[in-house]
Amino acid sequence: MIFDTHAHYDDARFDPDRDELLATMPVDGVGHIVMPGTSMGDQARVLEIAARYPFIHAAAGIHPNCSASKDDLIALEGFLREAERFKIVAVGECGLDYYPAEGFTPPSREEQREAFEAQICLAERYRLPVIIHDRDAHGDCLDILRAHKGLRGVFHCFTGDAALAREVAGMGMYVSFTGSVTYKKNAALREAAAAVPDDLLLTETDAPYLAPEPLRGKRCDSRMIRHIIATLADARQQPAEHVEQMTWENGMRFYGVSTNSVSRA
Repeated sequence: MIFDTHAHYDDARFDPDRDELLATMPVDGVGHIVMPGTSMGDQARVLEIAARYPFIHAAAGIHPNCSASKDDLIALEGFLREAERFKIVAVGECGLDYYPAEGFTPPSREEQREAFEAQICLAERYRLPVIIHDRDAHGDCLDILRAHKGLRGVFHCFTGDAALAREVAGMGMYVSFTGSVTYKKNAALREAAAAVPDDLLLTETDAPYLAPEPLRGKRCDSRMIRHIIATLADARQQPAEHVEQMTWENGMRFYGVSTNSVSRA
């Protein structure tokens, strides 16, 4: 069975056929999906979709490209306070994004760091793991995380090299790979995937983004994760079946979910 640990099915690109597509997931071997929020404006939509499917779990958080006002953080805590009722299994996605913005003005680096720190504190308070968005901000991300010993976290859509993967894993953090690991130019990312210990490896699509080869450019969905698994298996010199089972078990352990929530058609 497949565990897609990060997908955005609230995205407008799924509006034409969302329910039809999601209904096929158990048939196609997708047993669990985690769907994170990115702002308080979209959180209700995330929770509404997750509530309709036993195999979809929600996360609640504020993306670093979105503002996080005091009222937003209060609203976020309100959702986390009722995490079990809302099927919330993590805080996120949250983190830091220093990539040059196009067409909009993101929060300042200081504002991003403050929001990330606040959400980590909420995760600790409610004993939830954190889904970490780290884009061109490796140093600051690690500095913040080092101050929170024992925090459970995953570096979603990992983009670093093997040295960073080993450092992240050395902190006990999970490392998750998207379709970008399949792209021909990303040999260094495949080296990073090979450096992650078995028990800290996760897979995700980040749907609808980052469709893997040979489907690059198409709208991504959870069924495509088998291409990611095949690339990881090759990079790690492990059977694909082993990587699929390993990442399935890692996802259940990290998010604290069980096979009882898997719907098989």
